[in-house]
Amino acid sequence: MNSSGAHRLFFGLFALAVVTPTPAEALTFVSVAELFNIFIGLMLTAALLLFFGGLWVYFSRLGTWPNNRDEAIKIMEWGVAVLFTLIILLAIVQFFQRYPKVMSMVVAGIVILILAGITLWVTMAKKKKEEH
Repeated sequence: MNSSGAHRLFFGLFALAVVTPTPAEALTFVSVAELFNIFIGLMLTAALLLFFGGLWVYFSRLGTWPNNRDEAIKIMEWGVAVLFTLIILLAIVQFFQRYPKVMSMVVAGIVILILAGITLWVTMAKKKKEEH
């Protein structure tokens, strides 16, 4: 292999190494939050369709007897509940995307609380087992 072929091979491998993501960079918290944004957007669309579907059922049964419009009201209530829940989740995700350090501290705190709860649960189970 001549000198120019070796240089081309080296630069080709270098470019491949630079472009290829490493496993640590492949899926960060911010990219997971962006994927969650897409899921939230789809669910917001579904919530709006659910609400307006219930509204359509409500108005379509307006002059009928028995009208059974209570089912339509329940559908609209579910649509509104899902809509507000998803809006709150979207606000939380947006906050965590803007402040990733805060997000990592919150996630670490949640993990610590879960581990402390599991530890407490295991020790209480052992004490109950010793008492019996």
